[in-house]
Amino acid sequence: MQSQPIVHGLGIGISTTTPPTTPPPVYASDAGADEQKDTDRIIVGIDFGTTHSAIAWAHTSTPDEYEVITQWPGQSGKDWSKVPSDISYNITPSTPVHRSSDIIDPLNPRKHTSIDSTGTPTSTTPEEPLFKWGFQVPSTDPQKLSWIKILLDPSQPRPNFVQPRMTTLPRGKTPVGIVTDYLKALRAYTLLTLTRRLGQEAVERTPIEYVLTVPAVWSDKARATTLEAAIAAGLGGLDAEGAGFGDSKAAGGQGGGLNLITEPEGAAEYALRSLSPGALKQGDCFTVCDAGGGTVDLITYSITSLHPLQLKEVAVGTGALCGAVYLDRRFEDFVKNAIGVEVWKGMDFRAKSQMWGAWEGGVKREFSIPEEGEEGRAEGEDYWIPVMGVRDMEDGRVRGGFLRVTRSEVKGIFEPIVMQVLDLLSAQVLSVLSSSNQSVGAVLLVGGFGSSEYLYRRILAWSAGSIPVLQPRNAWTAVVRGAIIRGLQGDTIAARLSRRYYGVVHDARYDPRKHGEDEKRWHEIRCEWIVRNRVQWYIRRGDVTTSSRTLSFPFYRTIPETEIVGAAHALKTELWVCDEEVAPDKRDSTVRKLCVMVSEPIPVEKFVKMRNEKGDAFYRVDYSLDMTVTGGVVVYEMSLQAKNGREKVGRVETTYE
Repeated sequence: MQSQPIVHGLGIGISTTTPPTTPPPVYASDAGADEQKDTDRIIVGIDFGTTHSAIAWAHTSTPDEYEVITQWPGQSGKDWSKVPSDISYNITPSTPVHRSSDIIDPLNPRKHTSIDSTGTPTSTTPEEPLFKWGFQVPSTDPQKLSWIKILLDPSQPRPNFVQPRMTTLPRGKTPVGIVTDYLKALRAYTLLTLTRRLGQEAVERTPIEYVLTVPAVWSDKARATTLEAAIAAGLGGLDAEGAGFGDSKAAGGQGGGLNLITEPEGAAEYALRSLSPGALKQGDCFTVCDAGGGTVDLITYSITSLHPLQLKEVAVGTGALCGAVYLDRRFEDFVKNAIGVEVWKGMDFRAKSQMWGAWEGGVKREFSIPEEGEEGRAEGEDYWIPVMGVRDMEDGRVRGGFLRVTRSEVKGIFEPIVMQVLDLLSAQVLSVLSSSNQSVGAVLLVGGFGSSEYLYRRILAWSAGSIPVLQPRNAWTAVVRGAIIRGLQGDTIAARLSRRYYGVVHDARYDPRKHGEDEKRWHEIRCEWIVRNRVQWYIRRGDVTTSSRTLSFPFYRTIPETEIVGAAHALKTELWVCDEEVAPDKRDSTVRKLCVMVSEPIPVEKFVKMRNEKGDAFYRVDYSLDMTVTGGVVVYEMSLQAKNGREKVGRVETTYE
């Protein structure tokens, strides 16, 4: 057997093998006609967004008739395809709110509806109300928590306009706990909606499968934390009855499940199917630009098959915090500068609400580059924003309670944010060309910000006619609609590209041709010179991964006999990552610990006992870390190379750093 380098007692295998893989799950749409009745499911898609969230659902018996929820508790006026991702624990005895499992019937506000442990809506009176959520939270609520989604990924830069009070945790609450409460409210309201549409009996007997979207730019830890919150909320995981993740008892009627997908993947699933036949063909390459409220995510696919639809990533996805909410903050700064900060502070909350309505529903949506021949717009064609209670200004900036905003000023609000999006697009197109030697054949613009006419025309101008820019209908809810399609039809992404490096930090055998004399250290167990803090990368940035293939990292560990206590011993392995374009082979500040995995105690009799040249006894353990990458989450397992072949070591506890 060829000698292998050691990792503080951990050896790295020379060859990489791939263990037998588990077939992908069979979705209802894959079942035969005779089995269709038994495999009927309700698919619920949840787009938990930075500023707003969306829910859609479908029954597998009528997959084309899916519904996006547009009525919400506390909502007034017109239908909304999304609900604010806000929550408040500012509760008084008279506040009509609910516990983690209680919601208000929007059509009968005096009636409270509780969701019991089986997922059945029943009427009750909340005994210990805890929070309000979504439209129930008034804009003036001093305890309102916004941007709760970013609490799950502290590694992402926090926008400078997010005030501390907006994300300050109530006493006794954790980020996971707050997100869990919000997701519980979404789940409870979904079950109430399903009961109205399908009837209680149908909801009770039909398995519910949840598809939850996560940002593509999020870290593995953030995705795992999201999964933890979702399971705690009963979305196909550990619910009140203790059903496990993927367990047939989980979430909903007789069974169910939970899948995570990235937001750009959801957008791509919907956007492609919303295009006219013939718009794209096999072999075409297209970039999805998911411009949402908080983030803009880009990912590029090539169509490998049209029937059935199969895609593969051709460049590592990118993203940044440059969504529509940054326009809102720039608009707010503009108004403060125009009328004065003190005047702004003195504005009545109703006046501010009216102002924001004019911006959100009018200027932000309608503003665009003038058509040819319209460059010289008249003064009266500028925008007038209501600022009720603000006195008229001598320069005419404010007249009769309205603030004049010129088109060039609106452009000044948009342009810095739009330029960030164009920079992302430019980098993505170049990345596609360099990594796959393909040209981007189209840009699919989706998301709330993706509905902007100005952004659309600026991207058109950026492409100079060389790349078609397509804006599918229902762009604001494209992600949640795509989540429904994923749940109905299964995974269409045949190959994904890793966004980072994954590997282990190890002790390499000293080689005078590679290492300095001052680096070598003596290894007491193996009785040889080694160098510490070297990195073996098993997955590199840009490597192809598939959800149907498990990647195996072979190791061996040497354990001194004195460290073995009892008849069993747990194996501990650390996984390290690097987000750089080119990762170093020696640990530095760019290499960070991702997680620590600890196996269940393994009988020592399965280890190989050896002695070194000094006569010291130690155990050698040959094993592998098995890693399966899906669209939204990474699953880790360990396999032991025992005398009778490879065997799973049981449950592996993963702790993210």
